[in-house]
Amino acid sequence: MTNKRKSHLEQEQIDIAIVGGGPAGLQAALVLSRTRKKIIVFDDPESPRNAASHGIHNFLGLDGLLPIKIREIAWEQIDKYDSVEFRNRNIVDVNKEEEYEDGIFVITDGNETSIKAKKVVLAVGCRDVYPDIPGFIECWADTIISCPFCDGYENRDRVWGIVANSKKELSWFPKMAQNWTSKIKVFIPPNIDIEPSYQKELSKLDIPVYKGIPAKVNLTNTKVGSISLESGETIKIDTLWWIPPVKPSKLIQRLVENLNLELDEQGNIKTDERQETNIKGLFAAGDIQGWGSIGALTAAYQGGMAAVSMVHEWYD
Repeated sequence: MTNKRKSHLEQEQIDIAIVGGGPAGLQAALVLSRTRKKIIVFDDPESPRNAASHGIHNFLGLDGLLPIKIREIAWEQIDKYDSVEFRNRNIVDVNKEEEYEDGIFVITDGNETSIKAKKVVLAVGCRDVYPDIPGFIECWADTIISCPFCDGYENRDRVWGIVANSKKELSWFPKMAQNWTSKIKVFIPPNIDIEPSYQKELSKLDIPVYKGIPAKVNLTNTKVGSISLESGETIKIDTLWWIPPVKPSKLIQRLVENLNLELDEQGNIKTDERQETNIKGLFAAGDIQGWGSIGALTAAYQGGMAAVSMVHEWYD
């Protein structure tokens, strides 16, 4: 008899399911493991978003460690409480059985195996959508960066190219980049206009602005050497600051449809100050909450907040 066909009494039941094994999910797991709940952390077998990172920064006590090393340390600390199980599974659906007074969640993986949980933490993160141009992947998370707080110091004093995809990025990024370098070049799409007064301000800072998005990254010994625009013009740079768009996981898209999960104006999961979604018992933390959540320390904070809030709610 398969798990899919098991009766309500036979189907495996736990207290809490944590979907996602990054900083948000593991922080939630650590907090909850010390409350002696029965917990399973489900982590997608696919490589995590930060797999290419050369080191996680700005995380007190863990600065510069590789993501895989941080996960090893986390699990060493979680395992000693003998409360959390790890399963390397891709979760494809989370549903709620309304016949129970407070609702019971049914979590289903890619093998159509399901379990029941009283509460769920969504910490599945999101995925970057890389531009389809030669040389980008080879330099990603090294000399092509999306977060200067994460990788700016390692690229300090180099010639930076900044891809500004919006007027907000154009107004913020060139000045912000001066924390790490004084040699800056800006690239904007043809459909973005720059105010003459602002262009004059950047010119005084010796920051040129080019119309056109990079069409090719030219490598020098596996590093960025220059970029070529669609016009054919080649500009010498050493580091490229480019934030690619992100997409939510298929699971989140399904929950929006199946559970009427609410999103905010930016299309990210909407939660209250306790990290709870509009679905009672369903919490969310980490990168799935958008740009403001990007960063291991913030993600871990949100995971811990979700865990503490969940325990408080247990007895409301």
